[in-house]
Amino acid sequence: MRAASMKAFLSRFDAIFLDIFPDFVEEFNKLLAPEGRIYPPAGELLTPELRIYALVRLGITDSTKIAAFLNYSPQTVYNYRMRVRNTAIVPKKEFATRVQELMT
Repeated sequence: MRAASMKAFLSRFDAIFLDIFPDFVEEFNKLLAPEGRIYPPAGELLTPELRIYALVRLGITDSTKIAAFLNYSPQTVYNYRMRVRNTAIVPKKEFATRVQELMT
């Protein structure tokens, strides 16, 4: 997929996801230590890390599937997931489950 098409796709995904889960960023950040919290920069709806965990919230937990959906390498997805999980204030083994339970 061309870069412009991918950017448009991700922007649309972000908007639709946040329409369904408007408090996702706020609730997600409650699972992280203050220094590890993630906020999108101005003009953006989600960061790559938040987008990965948005997919986890939707039930897609396989890093290979997430990588294919976002056009990332599996290693990139793994690195993002580990970096975020390392700042979690909940047990690391429970983190993905806690994300899936957000706003249910």
